[in-house]
Amino acid sequence: MSVSTQPTTVSLSALIEDFSRPEERLNEDFVRNFSQWLYRVSARLRVSVVETLNLTDVVLTFHMRDRVKLMVTGRTADGSPGDVTVTVDECDFPSVQVTISAEAYPNPYEICTLDYAFAGRSVLVKEGPHADQVGTLVVVATVGGIQQNRVQFPSGQVVTIDGHCLEWSELPTE
Repeated sequence: MSVSTQPTTVSLSALIEDFSRPEERLNEDFVRNFSQWLYRVSARLRVSVVETLNLTDVVLTFHMRDRVKLMVTGRTADGSPGDVTVTVDECDFPSVQVTISAEAYPNPYEICTLDYAFAGRSVLVKEGPHADQVGTLVVVATVGGIQQNRVQFPSGQVVTIDGHCLEWSELPTE
């Protein structure tokens, strides 16, 4: 999607449609790729639900299990204690307005994904302190543009391992 010098406001569903061709949306990496693109434009990004609630320190997370949900977490601008979390199901994406401007806003959103579709897959750690150990994926996550995986070992220990350090099995262990 190209960004003009004027702010562009579209629904989240339209932005997703503009981002790719329909066959790309079937790819298991689609949401992570879309999230990484959002991360690259995050300094120029505003989302209606965030602005309506006047949130600061915002994290936008695409949560993937059976369906995709957008989880918006932030603090109220008045400094009230605690965080506010709003979850938007993908069927409501047409109601979420997204603005992309040519100019950067202060305090860009953090963009993340939590993908549980791969939970249960066996992985081999290729490098680092857990090299040559086999574990089971708990969740594949991206924070910003970096993939980090939660892996549980047979001992019960759960660790976070960078995506490039893993070799994936094609079949779930369950």
